[in-house]
Amino acid sequence: NVEASLAAGGRTFDDVERWLDFGCGYGRIIRFLVERVPPDRVWASDVVHEGVDFCSSEFGVQPLYSQPDLEGLELVRFDFIYAISVLSHLNERNSRALLRLLGDALRPNGIAMFTTHGRRSLENPELYGAEFGERREEIARAVEAHGMTFIPYAFTGGDDYGMAWHAKKWIEETVAEFHGDAVRLVRFVPHGLDDHQDVFAFQRVG
Repeated sequence: NVEASLAAGGRTFDDVERWLDFGCGYGRIIRFLVERVPPDRVWASDVVHEGVDFCSSEFGVQPLYSQPDLEGLELVRFDFIYAISVLSHLNERNSRALLRLLGDALRPNGIAMFTTHGRRSLENPELYGAEFGERREEIARAVEAHGMTFIPYAFTGGDDYGMAWHAKKWIEETVAEFHGDAVRLVRFVPHGLDDHQDVFAFQRVG
Protein backbone atom coordinates (compact mmCIF):
# COMPACT_ATOMS: atom_id res chain seq x y z
CA ASN A 1 0.00 0.00 0.00
CA VAL A 2 2.86 2.40 0.73
CA GLU A 3 4.49 1.63 -2.60
CA ALA A 4 1.22 1.89 -4.50
CA SER A 5 0.39 5.20 -2.81
CA LEU A 6 3.81 6.57 -3.74
CA ALA A 7 3.27 5.48 -7.35
CA ALA A 8 -0.17 7.11 -7.44
CA GLY A 9 1.50 10.40 -6.56
CA GLY A 10 4.34 9.94 -9.02
CA ARG A 11 6.93 9.28 -6.32
CA THR A 12 9.29 6.50 -5.24
CA PHE A 13 11.02 5.43 -2.04
CA ASP A 14 14.21 7.09 -3.22
CA ASP A 15 12.86 10.64 -3.45
CA VAL A 16 11.19 10.69 -0.02
CA GLU A 17 13.49 12.53 2.39
CA ARG A 18 11.25 12.57 5.47
CA TRP A 19 8.88 9.79 6.57
CA LEU A 20 6.42 9.86 9.46
CA ASP A 21 4.80 6.79 10.98
CA PHE A 22 1.89 8.33 12.90
CA GLY A 23 0.61 5.72 15.30
CA CYS A 24 3.79 3.66 15.16
CA GLY A 25 3.01 1.36 18.08
CA TYR A 26 6.04 -0.87 18.55
CA GLY A 27 7.19 -0.71 14.95
CA ARG A 28 4.98 -3.21 13.12
CA ILE A 29 5.58 -1.22 9.90
CA ILE A 30 8.79 0.65 10.69
CA ARG A 31 10.70 -2.62 11.05
CA PHE A 32 10.07 -3.23 7.33
CA LEU A 33 10.38 0.39 6.20
CA VAL A 34 13.94 0.70 7.53
CA GLU A 35 14.92 -2.20 5.27
CA ARG A 36 14.14 0.12 2.35
CA VAL A 37 15.16 3.58 3.58
CA PRO A 38 17.78 5.01 5.98
CA PRO A 39 16.36 5.06 9.53
CA ASP A 40 17.46 8.66 10.12
CA ARG A 41 14.88 9.70 7.51
CA VAL A 42 12.05 8.13 9.52
CA TRP A 43 10.13 9.63 12.47
CA ALA A 44 8.06 7.47 14.80
CA SER A 45 5.08 9.04 16.55
CA ASP A 46 2.55 7.62 18.98
CA VAL A 47 0.54 8.63 22.01
CA VAL A 48 2.15 5.63 23.75
CA HIS A 49 5.59 7.07 24.44
CA GLU A 50 7.07 3.68 25.34
CA GLY A 51 6.35 2.56 21.78
CA VAL A 52 8.11 5.60 20.36
CA ASP A 53 11.12 4.98 22.60
CA PHE A 54 11.23 1.33 21.54
CA CYS A 55 11.16 2.21 17.83
CA SER A 56 13.90 4.79 18.35
CA SER A 57 16.19 2.43 20.26
CA GLU A 58 15.44 -0.72 18.26
CA PHE A 59 15.34 0.65 14.71
CA GLY A 60 17.33 3.89 14.95
CA VAL A 61 14.48 6.17 13.86
CA GLN A 62 13.69 9.65 15.18
CA PRO A 63 11.25 9.91 18.13
CA LEU A 64 8.23 12.23 17.95
CA TYR A 65 5.75 12.03 20.82
CA SER A 66 2.05 12.54 20.16
CA GLN A 67 -0.77 13.42 22.57
CA PRO A 68 -4.40 12.36 23.11
CA ASP A 69 -5.85 15.73 22.05
CA LEU A 70 -4.81 16.13 18.42
CA GLU A 71 -6.29 19.61 18.14
CA GLY A 72 -3.31 20.94 20.08
CA LEU A 73 -0.67 19.01 18.14
CA GLU A 74 1.49 20.62 15.46
CA LEU A 75 3.97 18.85 13.21
CA VAL A 76 6.83 19.85 10.96
CA ARG A 77 6.46 18.81 7.33
CA PHE A 78 7.10 15.42 5.77
CA ASP A 79 7.19 13.87 2.31
CA PHE A 80 5.23 10.76 3.27
CA ILE A 81 3.02 10.19 6.29
CA TYR A 82 1.13 7.01 7.02
CA ALA A 83 -1.40 6.44 9.79
CA ILE A 84 -2.52 2.81 9.84
CA SER A 85 -5.57 2.01 11.96
CA VAL A 86 -5.48 5.39 13.72
CA LEU A 87 -8.53 7.20 12.37
CA SER A 88 -10.50 4.01 12.89
CA HIS A 89 -10.26 4.56 16.67
CA LEU A 90 -10.82 8.34 17.01
CA ASN A 91 -13.87 10.36 17.99
CA GLU A 92 -15.16 13.05 15.63
CA ARG A 93 -13.15 15.88 17.20
CA ASN A 94 -9.88 14.01 16.86
CA SER A 95 -10.84 12.59 13.45
CA ARG A 96 -11.23 16.11 12.12
CA ALA A 97 -8.06 17.24 13.87
CA LEU A 98 -6.07 14.38 12.34
CA LEU A 99 -7.24 15.17 8.81
CA ARG A 100 -6.25 18.81 9.31
CA LEU A 101 -2.93 17.78 10.80
CA LEU A 102 -2.04 15.31 8.04
CA GLY A 103 -2.67 17.84 5.28
CA ASP A 104 -0.86 20.67 7.07
CA ALA A 105 2.19 18.45 7.65
CA LEU A 106 2.76 17.60 3.99
CA ARG A 107 5.54 19.13 1.95
CA PRO A 108 4.71 20.01 -1.68
CA ASN A 109 3.92 16.73 -3.49
CA GLY A 110 3.90 15.01 -0.10
CA ILE A 111 1.52 12.09 0.45
CA ALA A 112 -0.57 11.12 3.48
CA MET A 113 -1.83 7.54 3.51
CA PHE A 114 -4.29 6.38 6.15
CA THR A 115 -6.94 3.75 6.76
CA THR A 116 -10.53 3.80 7.99
CA HIS A 117 -13.30 1.42 8.89
CA GLY A 118 -15.51 1.67 5.81
CA ARG A 119 -18.25 -0.40 4.20
CA ARG A 120 -16.64 -3.82 4.81
CA SER A 121 -16.26 -3.03 8.50
CA LEU A 122 -19.78 -1.62 8.71
CA GLU A 123 -21.11 -4.90 7.39
CA ASN A 124 -19.15 -6.93 9.94
CA PRO A 125 -18.97 -4.99 13.23
CA GLU A 126 -19.08 -8.23 15.21
CA LEU A 127 -15.43 -8.73 14.20
CA TYR A 128 -14.54 -6.21 16.91
CA GLY A 129 -16.65 -7.74 19.65
CA ALA A 130 -20.19 -8.85 20.36
CA GLU A 131 -21.11 -5.44 21.75
CA PHE A 132 -20.52 -3.88 18.32
CA GLY A 133 -22.27 -6.68 16.44
CA GLU A 134 -25.36 -6.09 18.56
CA ARG A 135 -25.35 -2.43 17.46
CA ARG A 136 -24.87 -3.12 13.75
CA GLU A 137 -28.01 -1.29 12.59
CA GLU A 138 -27.42 1.65 14.94
CA ILE A 139 -23.86 2.06 13.65
CA ALA A 140 -24.95 1.84 10.01
CA ARG A 141 -27.74 4.39 10.52
CA ALA A 142 -25.38 6.82 12.23
CA VAL A 143 -22.84 6.65 9.40
CA GLU A 144 -25.58 7.03 6.81
CA ALA A 145 -27.00 10.08 8.56
CA HIS A 146 -23.82 11.83 9.69
CA GLY A 147 -20.97 10.33 7.69
CA MET A 148 -19.22 8.82 10.71
CA THR A 149 -19.85 7.44 14.15
CA PHE A 150 -17.78 6.62 17.21
CA ILE A 151 -18.30 4.25 20.13
CA PRO A 152 -15.77 4.53 23.00
CA TYR A 153 -14.24 1.41 24.45
CA ALA A 154 -15.83 0.66 27.81
CA PHE A 155 -12.50 -0.27 29.41
CA THR A 156 -10.82 3.10 28.75
CA GLY A 157 -13.18 5.11 30.92
CA GLY A 158 -13.22 8.05 28.49
CA ASP A 159 -14.29 9.12 25.02
CA ASP A 160 -10.91 9.60 23.33
CA TYR A 161 -10.41 6.04 22.10
CA GLY A 162 -12.77 3.43 20.73
CA MET A 163 -14.19 2.22 17.43
CA ALA A 164 -14.98 4.64 14.59
CA TRP A 165 -16.51 4.20 11.16
CA HIS A 166 -16.15 6.81 8.39
CA ALA A 167 -17.88 7.15 5.03
CA LYS A 168 -15.66 7.99 2.06
CA LYS A 169 -17.71 11.12 1.39
CA TRP A 170 -17.17 12.36 4.96
CA ILE A 171 -13.41 11.91 4.60
CA GLU A 172 -13.29 13.76 1.27
CA GLU A 173 -15.51 16.62 2.45
CA THR A 174 -13.54 17.08 5.67
CA VAL A 175 -10.21 17.13 3.84
CA ALA A 176 -11.65 19.67 1.38
CA GLU A 177 -12.97 21.79 4.25
CA PHE A 178 -9.49 22.12 5.74
CA HIS A 179 -7.32 22.10 2.64
CA GLY A 180 -9.47 23.00 -0.36
CA ASP A 181 -7.85 22.10 -3.68
CA ALA A 182 -4.35 22.06 -2.15
CA VAL A 183 -4.69 18.42 -1.08
CA ARG A 184 -6.20 15.90 -3.51
CA LEU A 185 -7.16 12.25 -3.35
CA VAL A 186 -4.80 10.16 -5.49
CA ARG A 187 -5.69 6.65 -4.33
CA PHE A 188 -8.64 4.94 -2.66
CA VAL A 189 -8.96 1.18 -2.19
CA PRO A 190 -12.06 -0.17 -0.41
CA HIS A 191 -11.00 -2.75 2.23
CA GLY A 192 -7.51 -2.53 0.72
CA LEU A 193 -5.68 -3.21 3.99
CA ASP A 194 -5.82 -6.94 4.74
CA ASP A 195 -9.23 -7.08 2.98
CA HIS A 196 -10.48 -5.08 5.95
CA GLN A 197 -9.87 -1.33 6.28
CA ASP A 198 -10.25 1.20 3.45
CA VAL A 199 -7.04 2.84 2.24
CA PHE A 200 -6.80 6.54 1.32
CA ALA A 201 -3.84 8.45 -0.09
CA PHE A 202 -3.98 12.25 -0.38
CA GLN A 203 -1.28 14.40 -1.95
CA ARG A 204 -0.45 18.06 -1.45
CA VAL A 205 -0.26 19.83 -4.80
CA GLY A 206 3.31 20.86 -5.63
